[in-house]
Amino acid sequence: MFNSWLEALPTYPMARNLNRKKKLKEEKRDIYDFGVGDPQEPTDPLIIKSLQENIDPVSQYPEFTGSLLLRKTCSDWAQKRLNVSIDPVTQILSTNGSKEAVFHISQVLLNNLSSRKGIVAPEPCYPVHRSGPLLAGAELLSPALDPKEKYILAPHLIPKEWIPRIRAMWVCYPHNPTGATLTKQQALDLYNWALKHDIVLLSDEAYIDSYDPGTETPFSFLEISQDNQYKNILSFFTLSKRSGMTGYRTGFIAGDQKLIEMYGRYRTHAGLSTPDFIQKAAVTAWTNEAHVLRRNEIFAQKRKLIHTFLEKHNFEFIKTNCTLYVWIKVPQKYSSSEEYAAFLAQNTGIIITPGDVLGDPKTCQDWFRLALVPSIENTQKALSLWEKFT
Repeated sequence: MFNSWLEALPTYPMARNLNRKKKLKEEKRDIYDFGVGDPQEPTDPLIIKSLQENIDPVSQYPEFTGSLLLRKTCSDWAQKRLNVSIDPVTQILSTNGSKEAVFHISQVLLNNLSSRKGIVAPEPCYPVHRSGPLLAGAELLSPALDPKEKYILAPHLIPKEWIPRIRAMWVCYPHNPTGATLTKQQALDLYNWALKHDIVLLSDEAYIDSYDPGTETPFSFLEISQDNQYKNILSFFTLSKRSGMTGYRTGFIAGDQKLIEMYGRYRTHAGLSTPDFIQKAAVTAWTNEAHVLRRNEIFAQKRKLIHTFLEKHNFEFIKTNCTLYVWIKVPQKYSSSEEYAAFLAQNTGIIITPGDVLGDPKTCQDWFRLALVPSIENTQKALSLWEKFT
């Protein structure tokens, strides 16, 4: 006998692309991987140096909360970047990237004796917004975000009959996979609605620092909730995209003091903690904004190349200046994004993410996601190959 919730989960959806890449490698083909958001730009040398210089000769268990130095650094960053005051001792916890916390937080929030076991994960979305609740025994509620409404999550999308059952709801802006953003008024309306119904908002802010230089800076739900002492808000941050540290697995979670306390208690039992040398590298990353600007300038160039190509060939797509993604409608002659993904991989070596990986096929199979992962040079090469098949 195994965990029935685990057995009910499908294979992690990105596995399809792994199989495509494996086949291309066996055929010794060039691969242009626009699938997983794992950029190829090198991590800043200052961060690597900090990591190397802080590997202690004696290895000891790190603090499960994260060192006070790291938490103070995260608090200082939030003050400078977001103009919010967060107590580094009671309102911040270090995490192993944001995925760890995104996955585990449902286990903290759900009470097995309560009727409120609903976790809302609007689609399309990051797959772990769904798998985390499912493996915690939650009732997964997934309203479809509408492209005609610019993929904005608003209270009217939540059926009234759901509300008494909802414990928490995921929000993700700038949005993965579409790049959509909220206005502060839209965010405030959503937050006030959540407070009214005592629903926890879980704000995945992995892309808050991924935007084109010179454009409007994305904001955090911490800003929206500061006057209420972050009641019913948890914001999830990571250095994966901001600093090109996907392999380091480091980030932090901040917000409601009681929720942070309970997640901290959970982490002690789960044995979750970030190695000290990675925490020292994270301190360097959170205190250095110059490398973020340099990375964003590179991604802006890649985004412009892709947008220009799509416009030239009359693709329907969501034009934004945030995140690392472009959300694109499948050409009409293909029945689904899965069919189009297979076609592109076979004929060009280009890997895309089919829309049904990120949401219900009924609403997402006609779309696909491109991640701004390959270098500028390889992006240009890929687009040249793609052009032959448009």
